[in-house]
Amino acid sequence: MHSNIQTIASGLVAILATGALGKEPCAEITELSQQNSGSGSPTLVSPQLAAECLMSMPFESDKAVAFIDEFAKYLEFQSDLELLAKPPASYLSSRVNLRAGIQGIRGAATESFYSSQYEFDADILDLLNLANDGHLGVKLCSLKAFTFEAPHSVLASISTDGVTSPQLYLLQDALLLATGVENVSPVAYINGVGAVAALESMSWSQNFQDPDARFNQMVRNLPVDGSGANVSSMFTLDNVWRAVDSYSLTFANRTTASYDVVAVVADGFNFTSGSKLYEGLCGTAVAAAAAATQAPEKQSPSPTTTPSPSSSVVVTPSSTFTPPPKSYPVPVMREEHNLVVGYYPEEPGLEDVAVLGVPTFETESDTMVRFAELANYFVGNATKDGKTKIIIDVQNNGGGSVDSGFALFSIFFPNETLYSATRFRAHDAMNFMGTIFNAGNNSDNATIEASGLTANSQIKPDQKSNFKDWTELFGPYKAGGIPSSAIVAEFNFADEANPIYNPINTDGLGGDLDATTPPFAPENIIVLTDGRCSSTCTIFTDHMVSKGANTVALGGRPRPGPMQAIGGIKGSQVLELDQISTYSSIAFNYLNQSIAAGKPILSEADITRFAEVMPIPLEDFPLRFAGGSINYRNTYTKDNDQIPTQFIYEAATCHLFYTVETVVSPAASWALAANAIWGYGSCVGGVQLDTSIGTQSSDDSTGSVDSDSDSVSSPGTHKALGLLLALGSGLT
Repeated sequence: MHSNIQTIASGLVAILATGALGKEPCAEITELSQQNSGSGSPTLVSPQLAAECLMSMPFESDKAVAFIDEFAKYLEFQSDLELLAKPPASYLSSRVNLRAGIQGIRGAATESFYSSQYEFDADILDLLNLANDGHLGVKLCSLKAFTFEAPHSVLASISTDGVTSPQLYLLQDALLLATGVENVSPVAYINGVGAVAALESMSWSQNFQDPDARFNQMVRNLPVDGSGANVSSMFTLDNVWRAVDSYSLTFANRTTASYDVVAVVADGFNFTSGSKLYEGLCGTAVAAAAAATQAPEKQSPSPTTTPSPSSSVVVTPSSTFTPPPKSYPVPVMREEHNLVVGYYPEEPGLEDVAVLGVPTFETESDTMVRFAELANYFVGNATKDGKTKIIIDVQNNGGGSVDSGFALFSIFFPNETLYSATRFRAHDAMNFMGTIFNAGNNSDNATIEASGLTANSQIKPDQKSNFKDWTELFGPYKAGGIPSSAIVAEFNFADEANPIYNPINTDGLGGDLDATTPPFAPENIIVLTDGRCSSTCTIFTDHMVSKGANTVALGGRPRPGPMQAIGGIKGSQVLELDQISTYSSIAFNYLNQSIAAGKPILSEADITRFAEVMPIPLEDFPLRFAGGSINYRNTYTKDNDQIPTQFIYEAATCHLFYTVETVVSPAASWALAANAIWGYGSCVGGVQLDTSIGTQSSDDSTGSVDSDSDSVSSPGTHKALGLLLALGSGLT
């Protein structure tokens, strides 16, 4: 059996409508939105009506081509363009030549291949999604009018014991299984295609480089994460169901159910035609400030930014109260926003085990110190209370402050010489910026200093050597086929670590983090992930693994063999497009000043090239958009400073599947992991004794191909995109 599904998701007041004959689709949506105004619920319309509205937007070829020309300049800052096009065999995702692909889209725009702005925007988004990079993205104008959702059928992937291959269930049916109901039928087909194969295919656009992490993103095996936040299933959201009206699920008992997809209308939608929608969302007549209000939340320009010693950080309780995470045990310690939560599990056999939940490293200046101090406090108390083992639960951890990642690592391995190694991509615009920023006294500018492009402020991974000048820092050097900078440390830990503002237990600068010996033996540590560990989380986990800690990866595709613990973006720094815009504007200003003074920083030939390659301000683009980001720096290991960790396979010590017990109570996953590593339990494919970076199961298929070929991957789900990528495949 399978449980009944309501026609409209609980709690939503919907106005679900299809187009009326002879009526402008955008005008009809505006009427429906106005009728629903004040209800407190979103306006829902049929995907067909939303698609008709979007397709009625005009397409201006000249503006689209100009947009591509300017966006391509920003794309040059993406750290791994060459390796994405020709990845090593260890890379499990499809390869994509972003530069060729974007030129293919330009060619199609030149030929007016598109009939609407929406088609153009969708192809750009789909191209970038092929990189499966959580740091790479762009917020295009037409794509914010609607989101497409399938809210009625959340799926879960459930194993009977954590090792047996799982089956897909509706989440509410999985919960019935947990109550002892036996005649619950798993999902066998989605739209007539095998359910697992369909889900894997649908996951192509998710921003994780590992296919098991992408699969986990499509299901809801972890309904609530360690912060207490509900975890969405991407099976129900946007890219999967764009302009699709409905879908069907067929169950193993041969029953079939059909479910509606809805288009959620953006707040304040008030456009009477496609032309008005285009003008309102994409036109540049609106002041630049309007675009700025839509920009994503800013990241700090560099992870090396440190508060001024003269300032003081006062930790004060928030005016809003965040309750402890639902379905988790009662914590023995927690930060008030659940940034870090400590538990003593009560399951039999775990009497000597402590659990530290770390759902995020997103710490602001007023929580960074408290995050580190509370984690340190819990670990210290746990050892005093007789706990000899610890599980660090980083499921669904998407990263955050690099400083907090290193601070947490330093609690478990104090007074270590912390190793970090990064490179940025070397290209003309970057070289011009660096040359200008390092000329004369220009590096005294605070924004320039924070950019990471001033040679005298950068340090090598040995934490001892600096760069003598920009030429030594920039290179370019060839690293894994990428023209790259020299290898550069994340930051100078002697400067970054600060006992008051940023406690990292290295060289006696940890403040309250003052341990001199590790609190737990490496073999008594488990880092528990679901593969979605990204950004700073990957840096923390890789450092823990380098010291001998175990990793357990939960979920993934229903297949035998190991799984990676780290499936998210492993880049060390994200850079917002508006930050690049700022750096470019500063470079323009300083260059112009030097020319006016009769002492140009660049040669005449370089000045000409500078004008060709430097990014223009975002507000000067021919089409308005809400910004975006790129991966700015690649991360490397001590043993391999050529291939970024993003492209190297790293098996977890143990792979386990979720069970009905873990869905109901996340604490059950702690017992499952502890028993597999320290008890008599089993792992899918056995315990992986060698989990060093580069270790790969022979069962894993990869998306890599002969590196001499220059073709571009396509998900096969978007005919226009496939054509455009084919057009771009011969370009360099």
